[in-house]
Amino acid sequence: MKKLLVVSLILLSGCVDLGRVSMHPEVKEAELKGNPPEVASCLFSAALGQRLRLERDDPLSADIERYNLTMRNGDKVAWVEVSAAPRKRSSVSFYYAKEASAAVSAMIAQCEDARF
Repeated sequence: MKKLLVVSLILLSGCVDLGRVSMHPEVKEAELKGNPPEVASCLFSAALGQRLRLERDDPLSADIERYNLTMRNGDKVAWVEVSAAPRKRSSVSFYYAKEASAAVSAMIAQCEDARF
């Protein structure tokens, strides 16, 4: 039974594309003004300004939208989760590769200043 579990885990681990994010990503969280669709729209624009793409991924739940931040060659450099927060705000969590640190900070700064 234990051997079957180990073999299953090894096979399943090959199916996950971590990109450059790795198993131990850097984490940055922000609370931004606007509802989740508005904030996601801002993040899409901010990503383009950093020469990256924000691509929609499968949602984690009914309340959390998930996105992948990718380079032009398709490598994932961050996972982004957007959910509603109190007072017409959105909570955004970035799980990113160290090399994407400056881009993530610039995206947050741009969307903090956005007016909806």
